[in-house]
Amino acid sequence: QREEFQKNIESYIRDEMFHSDDIKLNFKTWLTSVYEYTIFHALSDVNEKLIDYLVPTFEDLLHRLKTTCCMDTTLLMDVSAKCYIAKDNDFSDHNKYEMCCDMLDLYTDIANIYSQQAYDDESYSCVILQHLNTQEVMLTKYLRSNLILVCLLQESCLKDRGIINQNIRKFSNGIGEVLAVQSEKPAGFRSK
Repeated sequence: QREEFQKNIESYIRDEMFHSDDIKLNFKTWLTSVYEYTIFHALSDVNEKLIDYLVPTFEDLLHRLKTTCCMDTTLLMDVSAKCYIAKDNDFSDHNKYEMCCDMLDLYTDIANIYSQQAYDDESYSCVILQHLNTQEVMLTKYLRSNLILVCLLQESCLKDRGIINQNIRKFSNGIGEVLAVQSEKPAGFRSK
């Protein structure tokens, strides 16, 4: 029903644009609802387009972390907006994205209750998720400037926890360097 409604809207817009000499636009529509996380996913897509000059670097860093540490999914997210800033190259599971958003909500709520500051440089969590006969682990690590790294991996990969933590530190330093270089550029300067 929702898909049919979306198709009707797209058809109407195309018809209106076809009959208008003034407007020639390419457009894309998404199904969203304020009651679902699809709105955050759609906003994440918009956000990626706004910072398109940084996304390839972030995605490369995420991909390197993912492959080095045998992770299934890696996301760089904005804590308060629950939007991803960048995702690994293979990410496509919206259910996992919703689960990541729920985890950020839970973590923020608990931190606000039991500490004076929700996130700091030491903020880190590791939760074992038991679902669908698998034991997946969600790691979150606050980086800086409202950015948090969210990683999903199999529990069996935790045997290399020291290597994972070291690579997360390297990832954090890499993000810091990218942001430092970006902040040093003159206003309005965008590199591609």
